[in-house]
Amino acid sequence: MALPTNAIQEKQWKNLQITPEDLQALSAHLFEKESPLPIEGLARVLISNRLESARAELKRKLKGLGKVYLPKDLHEPGDQLVFPQRSWESGTVVSTHPGNNPEAGDFTVLTIEFSDGSQKEYAAGVAEHPLNTMDYEAAADGGAPQDQIWQQYGADIKTKLRAALDAQSDLVRIGYTWFPKSLLIDIGPGHLNLAEALLDARDGGPMSSAELMSQLELSGGENDKLMEFSLNYELQEDPRFDEVGTTGIIAWFLKKLEPQSVLETPLYLRVAGRTASVEEVSDASEKLLLSTSDELYSPADLNAPEFSASEATVVLNFPHWRAGTLPINAETSGIFPSALETEHVKFSLQDANSGELISAWVVRKHHYIFGLREWYESQNLIPGSIIELSATEDPAITLIRPQKKRSNKEWIKTVLVGADGGLVIALLRQQIYAGFHDRMAIAIPDVSTLDKLWEDRKGKNTPLKSDVMRMMNELSKLNTQRHVHFLDLYAALNIIRRTPPQDLLSVLSTHDEFKHVGDHYYHLAENE
Repeated sequence: MALPTNAIQEKQWKNLQITPEDLQALSAHLFEKESPLPIEGLARVLISNRLESARAELKRKLKGLGKVYLPKDLHEPGDQLVFPQRSWESGTVVSTHPGNNPEAGDFTVLTIEFSDGSQKEYAAGVAEHPLNTMDYEAAADGGAPQDQIWQQYGADIKTKLRAALDAQSDLVRIGYTWFPKSLLIDIGPGHLNLAEALLDARDGGPMSSAELMSQLELSGGENDKLMEFSLNYELQEDPRFDEVGTTGIIAWFLKKLEPQSVLETPLYLRVAGRTASVEEVSDASEKLLLSTSDELYSPADLNAPEFSASEATVVLNFPHWRAGTLPINAETSGIFPSALETEHVKFSLQDANSGELISAWVVRKHHYIFGLREWYESQNLIPGSIIELSATEDPAITLIRPQKKRSNKEWIKTVLVGADGGLVIALLRQQIYAGFHDRMAIAIPDVSTLDKLWEDRKGKNTPLKSDVMRMMNELSKLNTQRHVHFLDLYAALNIIRRTPPQDLLSVLSTHDEFKHVGDHYYHLAENE
């Protein structure tokens, strides 16, 4: 019989399945320590438990196989030995005879017969040999100590363990930290009501758990961590409170005092219907779509930003400009703070020129930053203005500035209201205060008229194709060839409805009314 060379096999970690026994062992560990543990700590305990269990199983099997062969030991015919060098295969001593090697001194030769009938000779009675000092039981895990296993498989183990922990009810979670529910310290409704009053007095917050514990005069004695975990759990389960801290930091806010545009997506950012999927586009089209800065085309994985750059630029479209928001796309996601799972993150944007701090919110589910409408107005920005963002050493603060531009007048597409109440787009000279995208810049002298238009259109589900034709007709009047560039059309269309660039591309590509004439220019067939 043979044991695998790696008794704790590589496939055990690749194909790891979390068992009820694993969860029971982790629960027992938490009961013993009486302190909450994060997912990394629990995963390491799981690995340690599995290693210990595998080694115990190995010892049990070795007892039935025989004594481990060591060159220093002497044996008699009939003795059963196990050979680590042969994948822990066992063999029987069938004969012995003196060795014949003057350089090695006196020793004995063992003839071993294995289960397949083969025979091989091994030395015995050799006092000095490297194999004599080998710790075979420790090496039986294939040389895979806990740190090595963690390095290779830790991320996958954490993912599987999180899912298994969430599927059971004995352990409760705050962020990615777990503890037995039965050991939580009782936090009564009186303390929660007082926490609400404290946050109310702070305009909603945020307040850290430690600060709330101090104000509530809560103490866990020797185990403040358990008291803090218990308080956080009760706050998490109470719908009055919202956890708004950045990754690794727990902070609480009173939900009723959060801005409405945090709790509910602003009208200007709502997309009517489902967004189109663009399966394959050329490299040039991909670059074009990304240049819109639209988070609906380039959504970010907020827990694993695709870009680690510390700076980014954003072109404002009308919906974000009017809502006072910024997109969280693949490029900007690494600059804004995030969290493990909370939907809202409270942080500050800092004007890089004046140093002014701007209260802002990350709305992770819908990929936008809220809190900039007043700042946009103070900077005289327009749709199409370019915003520069920079990360700081403090993850809760992001620098923001308009792209520099000497204040002067430029010929800019300008939205006017016609005598019949319809929209007219004309090229007019406008005072410009910041850098802008040549094609996406649009001046809006009368914002209230557009606000009313959005309210009137709400819930009407006007076909996108109809709006595309309407804006194509309007924009085509601005040049003699009556050609309209994709980005001009995207920017203008977003003045009247929230439209992701891929939806616009889908309409232009699938309807005969629109003709592509090259270089991302389009023409209405009826104008040919």
